[in-house]
Amino acid sequence: MDSSIEETTTESKQSKTVGVLEKAILVIEALEDTKDGIGLTEVARRTGVNKTSCYRILHTLMGDNMVEYGERQGTYRLGVRMLELGGAVQRRINLRQLALPVITDLTQKIEETSFLCLLNKDRAVCIERIEGEHVQVLAMRVGDSWPLYQGAAPRAILANLEDKKIESILSEKSIEPITSKTPTDPNMYWNMVEDIRETGYSISREDVTLGVAALGAPVFDHNGNIVAAVSVSSTVHRISKESEKDISEHVIGAANEVSRRMGWTGNNK
Repeated sequence: MDSSIEETTTESKQSKTVGVLEKAILVIEALEDTKDGIGLTEVARRTGVNKTSCYRILHTLMGDNMVEYGERQGTYRLGVRMLELGGAVQRRINLRQLALPVITDLTQKIEETSFLCLLNKDRAVCIERIEGEHVQVLAMRVGDSWPLYQGAAPRAILANLEDKKIESILSEKSIEPITSKTPTDPNMYWNMVEDIRETGYSISREDVTLGVAALGAPVFDHNGNIVAAVSVSSTVHRISKESEKDISEHVIGAANEVSRRMGWTGNNK
């Protein structure tokens, strides 16, 4: 087939896909303000999408529990999956709002860049970063997603998961080194997990960026579940082995305060 024809065909398929997604969003929006559900005709009226397309979209969404049948026969409403997704977004927003003044204060106290990372499936997502006085060029940026074995904040989360979950994460695939000091042996990460559980904080020294060190501590929700981590990062000279203990106390204190604001009543070291 001529390459120009292939490109036209691909563009046509992409355009149709976008069109379907736009219609699906309209259908979801049509259901957002109804408690007991609305019928197919009303969905079509609100969206401007024909009934046949609305029917297909509704039943596709039902397959993922994003839409369910309403109280009355022939009606539809948003499903439990939409509630779960909305709850996840709300928790992220609430966590950031609760943590922001705490990590801002942490940065002001120790003058180093601080981070807030959220547990998202098997990764840690950076949702806040407060710049310190000394090092602005650091690897982790807001929106970045990291494996749970990579870096201080992700490891603080990793160590507070169940052992079976940790085993699954570490055995899922081979660990690719980022620098010459990145551990690649899963046993070394198990040793880190034991150390973190013992001390209450995690350490990363030049295994993500040469010349850079970081310390992290876990954040728990009101049920005591690990949900996030607070960390600080700077040069290996500023976060030295001599200053590690003092800085770690600040990091643990900040993480504990965020946990307390989340409703946790325990204590991390």
